[in-house]
Amino acid sequence: MLEFLQEYDVLILDFLNGFGASTVDPFWLFITKIYVWIPFFVVLLFFALKKYSKKQILIILVIGIMMLGFVLGLTEIVKNVIVRIRPCNNVSLNGVFREVIHPVNFSFYSGHAATSVAIATYFIALLRKQFKTIYILIIWALLFMFSRLYFAAHYPSDIVTGAIIGFVIAKLFVYLVKKRIK
Repeated sequence: MLEFLQEYDVLILDFLNGFGASTVDPFWLFITKIYVWIPFFVVLLFFALKKYSKKQILIILVIGIMMLGFVLGLTEIVKNVIVRIRPCNNVSLNGVFREVIHPVNFSFYSGHAATSVAIATYFIALLRKQFKTIYILIIWALLFMFSRLYFAAHYPSDIVTGAIIGFVIAKLFVYLVKKRIK
């Protein structure tokens, strides 16, 4: 069963990775780096300041940072337990994918997917009533996740699993925030 799923993972990744071209590599290298999104997060904080008091913002930030720490910590634990080699580092797949980057840790599940979906879910849940455009965070998360497929840094199942885990964790932390800021 797992070999069957692995085959489809490779086929889907090969298809998606095939969209790559050296002319657009710089764009995707930019998209995949978390620090380039810091101004975006500052804008999110600005929107939150329009809705919540300073005390509530502090609670949102502290619980949000706790959420990110939890997501990242769980991701590293699972990666080191599952020990799935990334497609770009898998010697049996040499030459199958366009390889631009070579992350050194393991593949399952995607920390980029988990964190981007967690952040998007967290802020959408907290700001959707006041700012209808907050749903643009979904596009950010999708771009961030696709960048990992573009570089063959993850299999599609790594991305989907990471997204699901990020969503579930964010929902739990949103529940905590809403209990605290009332």
